[in-house]
Amino acid sequence: MQPDAESDGSIATVAATPVAPGHGVLRRVLVVEDDPLIGEDIACTLDECGFSVVGRVQTLSDALRFVQDRSGQLDCVVLDIDLGGQSCQPLVASLEARKVPYALVTAHSPDVVHELGFRAPVIEKPFQTAHLSMQLSGLFSQERAKA
Repeated sequence: MQPDAESDGSIATVAATPVAPGHGVLRRVLVVEDDPLIGEDIACTLDECGFSVVGRVQTLSDALRFVQDRSGQLDCVVLDIDLGGQSCQPLVASLEARKVPYALVTAHSPDVVHELGFRAPVIEKPFQTAHLSMQLSGLFSQERAKA
């Protein structure tokens, strides 16, 4: 099930749904993207790749509130670096403090992103479905290796 976009920019959420028996629960992903069309595209792509989009937000303040209130209800976050002119850095700090993995979706090259001080996987816009899925799957592999 896909979350509905809210016309007022408020948080749209859905519950995670289980996959086939023996395969665990779908990975729960929060999408943070200020452009509603790109956010919808990311959410649909994730859904097609077998991820469960548990929320879609467009602003830094909504993203911070979602993570504070529901960090135990998500497995990772896909976020844009620039959220309506605001840096995602406060959100990144919150995610890192909670040990929630994240990937950055941006028009900037990975080199520029790393020069800005971010150390997360970078998914360049426009993105390929396979690349988005592979990067997120890589996040979960890294988390399993740390455990």
